[in-house]
Amino acid sequence: MDISRELAITILKYLDKNKDFYFPFLVMNREYTPEDDDFVEIEPCEWETIEEDEDYKTFQLWENLQNLDIDTLKLMAKGFIEKITNEMYSN
Repeated sequence: MDISRELAITILKYLDKNKDFYFPFLVMNREYTPEDDDFVEIEPCEWETIEEDEDYKTFQLWENLQNLDIDTLKLMAKGFIEKITNEMYSN
């Protein structure tokens, strides 16, 4: 899923400051290595480097569902329920 540069930095910063928070996605960047245009995972501790260098432009979230805890399951369920109810009641 494509995400904006700003959202990528916000997510990375949050994950860096909240190390126990389980985020079931990887933040990936295409411009990480100049020699190729493959996507590379960005670690949360790299958020300042990403923020300071405007060359990092293309970001995606990639699914990384592992060891889901109860809080993550609740957040996911809440998101799905919101989507279903918003679509049901907006038609």
